Amino acid sequence: MEVKFRIVTLGYIVAEISSETKRFKIGHSSDYGDKFQELLNKFFFIYEIIKEKDVAYFPYSTTVLWEDDRVNYNWTISMNSVDSHINIKIDQLSSSNLDYKEMLIHENIETRKLFDAIYQSLEEMLADFGFVGYKKKWEVGNFPIAEYITLKAARERIDLRHASCLEEDEWKQKMDPNDELGVINISASNSG
Repeated sequence: MEVKFRIVTLGYIVAEISSETKRFKIGHSSDYGDKFQELLNKFFFIYEIIKEKDVAYFPYSTTVLWEDDRVNYNWTISMNSVDSHINIKIDQLSSSNLDYKEMLIHENIETRKLFDAIYQSLEEMLADFGFVGYKKKWEVGNFPIAEYITLKAARERIDLRHASCLEEDEWKQKMDPNDELGVINISASNSG
């Protein structure tokens, strides 16, 4: 299974999904909020618990509803264990007929492959629009910079260290902004 995200027109983002047996696109309108960012938040929650090997969260399952004027898409994202693939199920729903439900895909994707695809999608959107242009084209949300920096740093094998803080203020830990900016400034030709 492969996934690619693209802004295709003002205020409209699509997910291009392909597998061995299927190829399709689903869209989400900015008129219904930034559900793209909500989807990324769900994926990055998984990313963090895998990175921390926090088995307390497994099995894990969550949903995100992408809405459009006539058709909605319900993403169900699940994982059985820290070492398993991510399972993605997408159901097509009707905004006018609540009984209508068609499963478009229900497949596993390797964790690394999914996050590589997200990184590539963000890299292309950044190259196409820039930070401010992304906001103007997508209309409802800022460029997902935290996700982009996290994935790019991992690809470049850069450890974004926390700035020092007092132990009782541990929740206030932050990344060094110069390190974050350094990751952004790494040229695409250096990226793998």
